[in-house]
Amino acid sequence: MKKRIEEPQESMLTHRMDIGTQGFDDFQTILLNKSRKRTENQKRRIDLLTIKYEMEDYLISDKSVVKSAGEFLRTILKTLKIQQKQFAEYLGLKPSNLSKLISGERTINYDLALIFGRLFNHNPILWIEIQAKNELNRLLHAERKKYSVYSLNDLVREHKKAV
Repeated sequence: MKKRIEEPQESMLTHRMDIGTQGFDDFQTILLNKSRKRTENQKRRIDLLTIKYEMEDYLISDKSVVKSAGEFLRTILKTLKIQQKQFAEYLGLKPSNLSKLISGERTINYDLALIFGRLFNHNPILWIEIQAKNELNRLLHAERKKYSVYSLNDLVREHKKAV
């Protein structure tokens, strides 16, 4: 007779499980079975949530790799298996304008940020913050000397001389 696998009560693991143990294997089986039972809508929501977390991680990352908001949009469309032309038509955009947005040649405006937020269940400000981070980094690296001349100590010193 096959042994019935009981799920942990209150959705919490109560015992430590090491990889390779029967308990771990049983737990993996439970997770796999639950994963297989997900609806397409649940899978889509999980995929979008994963991309949202990647966007949030990018914002707090100090890595020098630049990823435009358009690249995240491309990932979303690819994940959802939506063609760019179809998406552009849905939004009322020219396909060439969407292409430029995805390639980073154009920025996402506030109106599109609100639309993307609604469509993908993301905070619209997330799209704007990614663009702002990239633009600030671009300016800082392109014109480092211009900004390095500003100093609070110099400002205070000049103020004291004037007084």
